[in-house]
Formats: sequence, C-alpha cells, structure tokens
Amino acid sequence: HNDTRTRREMKSTEDFLASEMSKLSVQERSKVLDDLHCVGEELKETPEMIEASLAEFDRVLRERNEPIYNLATSQNRSYVEDPSFRLRFLRANLHNVHKSVNQMIGFLSRKEKYFGRDKIARDVTLDDLDEDDIELLLSGLYHIQDGTDRSGRVVVYFTNHLVGLSRAESIIRVNYFIFFNILSQMPSVQTKGIVLCYYDLSTPMQPLSFPSLDTVLE
Repeated sequence: HNDTRTRREMKSTEDFLASEMSKLSVQERSKVLDDLHCVGEELKETPEMIEASLAEFDRVLRERNEPIYNLATSQNRSYVEDPSFRLRFLRANLHNVHKSVNQMIGFLSRKEKYFGRDKIARDVTLDDLDEDDIELLLSGLYHIQDGTDRSGRVVVYFTNHLVGLSRAESIIRVNYFIFFNILSQMPSVQTKGIVLCYYDLSTPMQPLSFPSLDTVLE
C-alpha cells in the first residue's frame, strides 16, 4: 500500500514538473537544464557594469522615494548605501535595476515585519533570534556542504523534520539568518547562486503540515 502511494506521489510530482517545464520557452528550458547539469553560465561583470548599475540603482531609489527606505537611511544611511549591500540584489537579478530595487524594498519591509523597525538598517545577529529560532537554527534544518558542485556553486541541504512543528515566523527568521547573513556574503553565491537539495523526512502515515505556507514563501 505504501509503495503504491509513493509511486502515485512520485508520478504527481513528475507530472507537475513536466507541466511547469512545458510553460517555459526553449531558451528558458535550456537554461534550467544547463543549471541542473552544472553547466550554467556564471554572471560576468566588469567594473564599468558595476559602476553603471549602482548609479542607476541609486537614481531609481531616489526617484521612488519609498518610506521604508527613507526610514532605513534615517537610522543608518551607510548600511543601505553600502555598494556591497546593493550588489547582492543587483547580482541576484542579473543587474536588472528595477527588479533589484523592488527586491531590496521588499527585503527591508519584511525585515521590519519579522525583526522589528529598529533593525532594518543593521545586521541581524544571534541576539535578535528568540529561543525557538535558535533551536531551529541548531536543529540541522540546513546543512551547508563543505565543497561545491562542478560549477563551483555552494550546495545546501534542507530537511523538513521540524518544519511542521515550528512557527512560520521562526522558519522565516532562520531562513534570513542562513541565506542573508551566511550564504549571500559569499561572492560565489552572489554570482552563481546555490544548489538547494531538499530531503523530505515525512512519511505517508505521518505527513508534515506547513504552517502559514504563503507566509513562509514570502
């Protein structure tokens, strides 16, 4: 019975992936397959490209006059104007400036929501995590592999053994700490991304529930 259910779930997953792949253009599909087989292109930058993107980033920000950004600059202007901070968003969006600005504004807004208004313009530390967050952080939910894949990408393993037992807010804060404080500081992660391997430790008899999934996916 369990084998039949497992095969049915695998078939459902395969059908979903096939459906999503069919929605991609030939170029997008080729890029996905290249990434999967470790032959994806690394972001190529020049000093001139970085300088131009940062200048346009600053122009767009000033033009938009976002309240959350103005609040951040009033707290610690050097933090949000630091080129290394802004480059994380530019590299994540292949130097598409408008997408990068949107992502940074969303990042600051969610940082305010989950860590507090007074922390949007400074680094989050372990002291900003509560007991539940720390327990989750130390639980083995994430494991960063010592080596890389053939493309030089960092490999991260994620298990769901505590997801169904944890508050969505704790998962979000731990995700922030892992991805922003640790992974996104690595230059190779900024230009190449990561490989995320997901291990499902639930069983057909005891499926895990995901609290506030839409909130977690934020």
